[in-house]
Amino acid sequence: MSRLRIVHVITKLELGGAQQNTLYTVEHLNRSLFEVALIAGPGGLLDEEAGQLPDVTLRFCGELSRPIRPVADYQAFQRLRELFRELKPDIVHTHSSKAGILGRLAASAENVPVLIHTYHGFGFHRRQNPGVFKLFLAFEREASRRSHHLVFVSKENWKWAEELDLIQNCGTSLIRSGVEIDPLINARRDEAFREELGLSKKQRAVAMISCLKTQKDPLTFVEAADIVTRKDPSVKFFIAGDGELADAVQKRVSKMRYAQNFRHLGWRRDIPEILANIDLMVLPSLWEGLPRVIPEATIAGVPVVASNIDGNREVVFEGRNGVLAEPQNPKDFAEKILTALDEEWEVDPELSRNIQHEYDIREMVHQQEALYLKLSVKNTPDAGSSN
Repeated sequence: MSRLRIVHVITKLELGGAQQNTLYTVEHLNRSLFEVALIAGPGGLLDEEAGQLPDVTLRFCGELSRPIRPVADYQAFQRLRELFRELKPDIVHTHSSKAGILGRLAASAENVPVLIHTYHGFGFHRRQNPGVFKLFLAFEREASRRSHHLVFVSKENWKWAEELDLIQNCGTSLIRSGVEIDPLINARRDEAFREELGLSKKQRAVAMISCLKTQKDPLTFVEAADIVTRKDPSVKFFIAGDGELADAVQKRVSKMRYAQNFRHLGWRRDIPEILANIDLMVLPSLWEGLPRVIPEATIAGVPVVASNIDGNREVVFEGRNGVLAEPQNPKDFAEKILTALDEEWEVDPELSRNIQHEYDIREMVHQQEALYLKLSVKNTPDAGSSN
């Protein structure tokens, strides 16, 4: 049979879990079954990497961006329609909130046979202004009404989507946000690497690995670091990542009593090596889909202190790979960080093996391939209903 034409659409190729997973997917889809294209807004750190992927047609939609901009959003909608007419997809698979809404609306307008969206999280959340929340929800419902299938990376997000009436006569499935297993289990503690980070041989290290944006709440991490280092000045803290709150983070770090104990590493691609050389990973997010960094830490054998929110609760098992702390509560985070270091927490090896199986990125791709083939059969003219 002829190959299915799959087009993935994502808002921006920044250095994040959804973006890295999308790039891995488009690179590794079976080329005997699928022709693959990728559409993204320009300006992401992964743009060059995307351009080097073999057998992937890459198109940038210059008007596609994260902020709400009515004129630019309408232009992005029209440009996406043009790109779909050019690429003639059998299936459009969207990721992230803005691309998910505009991509599905544009694909529906062009009568693309199959529309799939993956919720790596939601563009709206409980902490938003109620009016903004309702507006985002209305757009999501309209996009979902035109979808054939919704993919969730966490059970809690799936449950919330049901409560919000987002699943409108379309199929659903759970496909975990996968990680590459081998680099995580093969990385080893290395004194030369630790020296590069400014760590002495026995000095304990705590890291946050994340984009620096409001959702991830890096300022709570800095506040907790200040509390911890005042009680134990031997502990060193790191942030690996960058983003819109980088300046705010640096300003707050400058006010720490032991500011020399905090380092901002910027964007890093050597996450397995960082995890192998720290003692604890912290993620104080305000909302999540399911952050890849927690399975990564668990596989690497690094315990976690994470916020008690949707997504995190699905992969942090208290007493086995870490503990949950109250969001926006630096004191709670600090207390749990100190306890973890003092008690020298370890990750349950059996749980680590289970996480390796459930979050293997290769299985993630296989599950998506199976979904594409299933939906392409269901939406042929002879198959009757498209849902």
